Amino acid sequence: MRSAYTLGMETATLNNILGAFAQALVDAVQADVGRKIGHGPASTAALVHLSKYRGEGISALRVPLALSHPGCVRLVDRLQEHRLVVRRDAEDGRAVALQLTPSGRARAKRALERRDDALDRALSALTPRERAQLGRLAAKVLARFVRDEAHALQTCRLCDYDVCPDDVCPVGKAVAARAIDG
Repeated sequence: MRSAYTLGMETATLNNILGAFAQALVDAVQADVGRKIGHGPASTAALVHLSKYRGEGISALRVPLALSHPGCVRLVDRLQEHRLVVRRDAEDGRAVALQLTPSGRARAKRALERRDDALDRALSALTPRERAQLGRLAAKVLARFVRDEAHALQTCRLCDYDVCPDDVCPVGKAVAARAIDG
């Protein structure tokens, strides 16, 4: 006997479709953002992250990027070579604070716009009602993935925080609930 049916679709088939859907979305976003921004996924995520968390150091930046400290240093070096990031003295004097240049801020903004465009194109096959339903279902599933704050930062490394504040964000809500449940 096969696995249980879900709305007339076998679970294995649903899993296959969802896996391909997720991969197609990631590929579409990475291709569109990478092609139009001119940087790889880690560089783009670093720019977007630093646009939200101004003045963070390398130790904090490496968390959402899932990079080693040396790997993050090399990434920041490349961003600095392209004049997208500058290093400043941090408040405690032991580290550096990373700041986006005007060009870096523009690239981060453009990356978020390109991500939004790619997702809009992908979801254009859905009616507004279907989009709302998909959003509710995706938020429910997404909240189950979040383990802790570091994982939330990795999950949301290309999110536009201005359109998804903490009181709406399923990832932020999940982190808060896990902190309370402890």
